[in-house]
Amino acid sequence: MKIGIISDTHDHIINTNKAVDIFNSRGVELVIHAGDIISPFMAPKSFKNLKCPMKMVYGNNDGDLLFLKQKFSEIGVEIEREFLELDLQGKKIIAFHTINPTILNAMIKSGVFSLIIYGHTHEKQIKKEKNTLIVNPGECCGYLTGNPTIAIVDLDTLTGEIIEI
Repeated sequence: MKIGIISDTHDHIINTNKAVDIFNSRGVELVIHAGDIISPFMAPKSFKNLKCPMKMVYGNNDGDLLFLKQKFSEIGVEIEREFLELDLQGKKIIAFHTINPTILNAMIKSGVFSLIIYGHTHEKQIKKEKNTLIVNPGECCGYLTGNPTIAIVDLDTLTGEIIEI
């Protein structure tokens, strides 16, 4: 199973549409957004074009939480407040936007999760520690780094790749 991972879209419609096109062309079966969507208009302007389900978690810059929830529910997407926890193919997955590094390290060391996803830092990262894959897809918007990126994870092999958009 391929999972698309995106974070920190920050209303960048052009890059988000490119990311959606990549996810669709690569045949991902689920997209996880790790926060900082920003505006509710991103649902009808970009994410409604996904050809697979999407799950999301709010970020620290997401302002109008109720309207975000409403607009994304119209396209069949629920947004979690603090974190998103899933069990797919016998693998435990957790996604956050902002997470304290001490807590993140404790979660990694616990070995409970097969896949830990986070955003917020705008810094892309894929690393594996024992049986846990840790992914930060970087920033889709490209505002801070000038390098917009997303990630795709193969849940079967527990490997991931960063993709520049």
